[in-house]
Amino acid sequence: MNWLVLVAGWPFAGLLALGARRLDADSSATCRSGIVMENDGRRGSLVLETGDATGLIEIDEGTTVLFGVDGYPISLAEIRVGDLVEAVQEKRGPELVTTEIRVKWVRLSPATSAA
Repeated sequence: MNWLVLVAGWPFAGLLALGARRLDADSSATCRSGIVMENDGRRGSLVLETGDATGLIEIDEGTTVLFGVDGYPISLAEIRVGDLVEAVQEKRGPELVTTEIRVKWVRLSPATSAA
C-alpha cells in the first residue's frame, strides 16, 4: 500500500462533511445529539443520554441512513455504547421519523487506548 497516497487523502476527508444535511428554518426536522447508552444491535433502536435526559431513537432501515465519523455509511452494529451521535428526525404525520444518524465522536476501547 502506498502510504503517501493515504496520507495525502486525509485533508479531503473534511469535504465529506460538506454533503452533510443542513436543517432548514422552515423544516419540520429536529436534531438530537447525545451519548449512546444502549444499542440493541440489529433491531433498530438507540438510547441516547443528553445531560440529565435519556431518550429512545427508533431506526428504520428503509428511511434511516447511518454515517461514521469519516462520513462513510455504516451499519447499526458499528455504533457502540459511549459514542457521541447526532440524529436528524422529521415529523411525518403524528410521529417522528429518524432520517439520519451521524457518529460525531467514537469512544476508544480500553484495549485501543492502551496501545
